[in-house]
Amino acid sequence: MTYVVNERLNLQPLLDEFLDEKNREMEMGDTLKCYVLTIHQKWEMVRRKYPRVICDLMIIWIYFWHDFCAKLRQTRHLYHAISGKKHRLYSRVEVLGRMTRAGFLIVNEEKRHNMLVVEAKKVADPVPKRTDNFSPIIRLMRVGKDGKLIKVYKFRTMYSYSEYLQEYVYNLNKLQEGGKLANDFRINFWGRILRPYWLDELPMLLNVLKGNMKWVGVRPLSEHYFSLYTKEMQELRIKVKPGLLPPFYYEKESPKDLDEIQASERRYIEAYLQHPFRTDWRYFWGTIANIILRRKHSH
Repeated sequence: MTYVVNERLNLQPLLDEFLDEKNREMEMGDTLKCYVLTIHQKWEMVRRKYPRVICDLMIIWIYFWHDFCAKLRQTRHLYHAISGKKHRLYSRVEVLGRMTRAGFLIVNEEKRHNMLVVEAKKVADPVPKRTDNFSPIIRLMRVGKDGKLIKVYKFRTMYSYSEYLQEYVYNLNKLQEGGKLANDFRINFWGRILRPYWLDELPMLLNVLKGNMKWVGVRPLSEHYFSLYTKEMQELRIKVKPGLLPPFYYEKESPKDLDEIQASERRYIEAYLQHPFRTDWRYFWGTIANIILRRKHSH
């Protein structure tokens, strides 16, 4: 059965709660069809209608009011009081992420009449909302030593609710050279500035202080990315703590695909299990040399 939402999602006062309620009304396999005006589509409408100077000022205001003020804890209540919790503008990523969190699998999305139309199938019950969906520092669940899930701290460089869309982006675009997701549209403006220089990973120093990560080691992976590894490498990986500086950046020739990345990590782990301090010391200074002399940076 297909459920059609006739009002655009921007008019829903509490979107997460609305999607959770729709999920409860539906049977597994049922389809939800809805539409929404995204913040980027609103920008495009403004660009077509107004001169450049006015257009730029309006876009700044739209971003400040509908994105920044709507999410910042200190201004959120004022925003809701004035807007009546309606007419919110969301990014495409946030809408898809909210629907995925609510237990829906995105089946199709398309632009139609200045709107984003989304079809999604119910495949699970909603998962609890995170408390840091809009925080500049986020805690991401990653696979640590012995297969235990650890909370890894990072600066937010993706749109809100991006963490729910990793599998969706992978299924759309697979991996690019270097092993990261190709054409990852979840990355926001700040992410494109911070990520190439690892600045988004500075909060992971807290993980080093807590003892669930170390300076050198395999990159902490999400459960979905971890599932892409071979069974043998999964078992080998969880024998060591993840680290800030992964073997990827130690190699003179950067691994180009997942097989080469696994081979690089295998060399590191096998050496580390035999000589922990000597291996980390060698990999640390080798990585620093590659960053400085060969200008290696994050993708």
